[in-house]
Amino acid sequence: MNRSGHDRLILLFGLVTYGMGQSLLYVIFGPLAREIGLAEWQFGVLIAASNVAIVLCSPAWGRASERAGRKPIYLLGLVGFAVGYAALALGIDAGLRGWLAPAPLFLVLLGARLVYGVLAAAIQPAATAYVADTTDAASRGQGMALIAASGGIGTVIGPAFGGLLAEFGALLPMYAAAALALLAAALTQWQLAEPARHADRGPAMRLRIFDRRVFPYLLGWFVIFMVFTGIQVVTPFFIEDRFGVSGREAITRAAMFALLSMGLVTLVVQIVVMQLFRLSPRLLLRSGFLLFAGVLLLLASAGSLPQLYALYAAMGLAVALATPGLNAAASLAVAPGEQGAVAGLLAAAPAFGMIFGPALGGSLYNLAPALPMLSGAVLTALVGLYFFFVAIPSPAATASESA
Repeated sequence: MNRSGHDRLILLFGLVTYGMGQSLLYVIFGPLAREIGLAEWQFGVLIAASNVAIVLCSPAWGRASERAGRKPIYLLGLVGFAVGYAALALGIDAGLRGWLAPAPLFLVLLGARLVYGVLAAAIQPAATAYVADTTDAASRGQGMALIAASGGIGTVIGPAFGGLLAEFGALLPMYAAAALALLAAALTQWQLAEPARHADRGPAMRLRIFDRRVFPYLLGWFVIFMVFTGIQVVTPFFIEDRFGVSGREAITRAAMFALLSMGLVTLVVQIVVMQLFRLSPRLLLRSGFLLFAGVLLLLASAGSLPQLYALYAAMGLAVALATPGLNAAASLAVAPGEQGAVAGLLAAAPAFGMIFGPALGGSLYNLAPALPMLSGAVLTALVGLYFFFVAIPSPAATASESA
């Protein structure tokens, strides 16, 4: 394996661990929340707290990676992930043992989630900027596809990893995830090379959210994650109400199959197809968002579980196209000294969407079961059409300008 492949493998190991930690939280922490005396709103606040911290801190970490280097900021994020995740597990453990009453326990867990969000917010922008530093314009989309795929891998294997280890202890999966983050940090410290292209870039640049070069792609990230998380939240209710599936285990199994079909298609497209073909950001964005809109329209009228699974697989294809296109286009749109700043904004935008998506999805579903899908279809279609009027950077043009 060449040096570039070796470094990218280390980078992806940490990103997969980060993705696993995100998915484990729902699988492990969710069922224990009531057992330790937390109300549903408190659980929701704990989940949202880290997303708010990520939104606020990611841009600063991205700019910091311009000054301190990609590797140190990425390393700090992994260590922060391990510390925050272990602190959360210890707090839950204290609640299970009855060492803390619900009110002080909530504050302890909130502190752990804020530590996690503030520090782990460094992981994604540093990794995205690292890939931007180590890929040329023509292969930028391929590199960003691997970044996107790493989170998908973690999301897919996280629940299985958690279910297996939970047989030996309810919180063992969380401690194991923290240990994996420390292992990723050790590999980063001793094996990951700082990108050569990062040298001599001048002062770190600050980008504004409404900078016309990057705003379309931040908007795209916000919309796609707001819509997706809104749909994800109502999927179990939709399965029960639309298809007549009853029983907690049967509903959970059907929802898991739907999300698994989506995740597998996303991974295959980003790890295999996107690496074989150099697709332009323009094609990825226009096709990805319009496909997403079409899938949501069909999902609103799905008549059977097999149709639901097929449509979730098609949704996975849409996400697999759109997300690397967003990162690649934004990276190509800015100067070398702005890669850290744009990476920070790109990490904050989806987290911002995740703050609003679940609440909006649930509220719309209460009005009409098909409304989250239909409103999501309208939003993603409008963004897809918007990209026909945006001057999306061309890899070939960017390469010639650099030359």
